[in-house]
Amino acid sequence: MSLPFDQDSNISSIITLNETHEEKMCRKKQKRATKITLKKLISKFQSGEDFTPDKRLSFTVAEFWNQKTVIELSPKQYQRYFRADTDWQEQFMKSFFVSDIIIPEIALRFGTGIPVGLVETMDGCQRMSTLISFRENLVRLPDDDELEFVKVEGEDYTFDLRGKTYTELPSAVKDSFDKYELTSQVYYNLTPERAGIIFVEVLNNQNKLEAQEKRQAISSAMSRWVQQTARFDPIESNTSCKSVFQVIDGKPSTLKWLSKAEHTKLGADQCLAEIIYMISSDTWKSQGVTGNQINKFYKIQAKNFQNEFNSKLIEKVLIFVNQSMRQVPKAKDTLSFKQFRNYCVMYSEMFKAKVSVDPINFMICYLEAIKNLSDKKLCAEGLSGTPYQLRMRGNGKEDTISAIDMLWKEMSKVTYESIQLDETREFTREEVKASYWDQDQICPICETEMPEFGPEIHGDHVLLYKDGNPTTPDNCDAVHASCNLRK
Repeated sequence: MSLPFDQDSNISSIITLNETHEEKMCRKKQKRATKITLKKLISKFQSGEDFTPDKRLSFTVAEFWNQKTVIELSPKQYQRYFRADTDWQEQFMKSFFVSDIIIPEIALRFGTGIPVGLVETMDGCQRMSTLISFRENLVRLPDDDELEFVKVEGEDYTFDLRGKTYTELPSAVKDSFDKYELTSQVYYNLTPERAGIIFVEVLNNQNKLEAQEKRQAISSAMSRWVQQTARFDPIESNTSCKSVFQVIDGKPSTLKWLSKAEHTKLGADQCLAEIIYMISSDTWKSQGVTGNQINKFYKIQAKNFQNEFNSKLIEKVLIFVNQSMRQVPKAKDTLSFKQFRNYCVMYSEMFKAKVSVDPINFMICYLEAIKNLSDKKLCAEGLSGTPYQLRMRGNGKEDTISAIDMLWKEMSKVTYESIQLDETREFTREEVKASYWDQDQICPICETEMPEFGPEIHGDHVLLYKDGNPTTPDNCDAVHASCNLRK
């Protein structure tokens, strides 16, 4: 009589079912003896030992906890903008104590080319970081009825785990939790480019990733700098960050200085990457700024500049642009990411040519040029936009070059004298107060924090009044009275 399943596996299962307790314990002991631990695996790679590791391994919670200092739990190149909230974290931790929930396997990367640590989590970043946070008592279990009667192997009674932290767990539950095994896909000695491809095409093939999410998975010194500058610094250091990508109250959908842009689809990352691409070389003038070109740029950076990125030029450009955006309020409501990008590129050309320009006047001229080039009177019959607007919709060579050329020509027609100056000498207290908050209470003269707004805070002209410059909000700095008088 033929069996409806593999005969060898059937015999094996019968043996397992009929084995004595002593035989079962012996089999488990042999399994433990042959099992490679996370610590041993890391040690083998560190020593350069020649061995062929398995593609799937299981590691306990305790192993991850003990090796947490050498594991990069949340590599930024694999992170979407999603940040796990408290409810998600609590429900995930419940999975360890509810028997009918299977925790998906994670993916770990070992070997060479890892930017931080000796091991990195390629998939399961939120799960791993939540697990460690629970172990550190930063996350607790939910107050959920399913956790009222939790059975632990080897115990004759149940445990009520509702709302508990790790420290508050009974010792038997802690022991069971620490021994819980997480299945891991294990990847070895991947290049950054190959790691990015696997993340996008294998580990996340069921998720719809934005184009920039796919690029950032290809790690390099440049890509890590872009992520940190465009997205993580503005969120994690919101109170002191001076970035133009700064958000309001930690909300990714609301940028403080660019009202027509947001973080959630990694638009800031893409914008900054395009700026770096365009100011680093002239390739864009022959190939455009298409998605394929930015992809190629990321791959070149990963292959040739894994540990080196010279950020001096882009930082100088962003410092200048920060001043422009902060001192000309109208820019916030006018510029899209692409217009902001072009402004950065145009200033970089002036900087590289060693032409000194004023951040306020340069921005005012730029905005005037956009306004003039967007005049509906310039729309040809049957077209939905002006020549400038139509060019701005494309990313190819001709569209990009033509749009920037139009801006240069129009800006040359806009003179600084066309800007009407305010005849008043003193700033209103409302104007000074607005600057005080926009500057995050930092005096631009001495670069220290100012006291609570009051009589000791003066309004100062950024561009000197005696040189004919205006007494308008975009030319106002809030400063210490002592700094203003000393100046």
